Amino acid sequence: MDELLKEEVLELTRLLKDEENWSDLRDILIKKEFKLEEIALVSFMEDEEENEYGVIVTKGKDVIEYTRSTEDGKNNINSFKSHDSTHLKEEMYKYPQIEVAFEMIDKGEIL
Repeated sequence: MDELLKEEVLELTRLLKDEENWSDLRDILIKKEFKLEEIALVSFMEDEEENEYGVIVTKGKDVIEYTRSTEDGKNNINSFKSHDSTHLKEEMYKYPQIEVAFEMIDKGEIL
């Protein structure tokens, strides 16, 4: 298992669950009925237009991609869009962190 990818998954998940600056995303995920104790954030990106992109893996090994705006006035549940990418093989190639998270779940290292 790639240790750098493992560290990335652990750090992103810690930020999501514990960091004060991430409370808005946490609140949206809770409102969307995600159980924080059963998800890991495995990929996270922001662009210059105040959009955010992420990949979440659940304890049941579902893969959810999301986007949202973090622009003032738009940083709310209405800008949050997600879709299930669990069965899309190309996502595994785009995000090697997904497979790392699956292995971590199997070994009890996360979630």
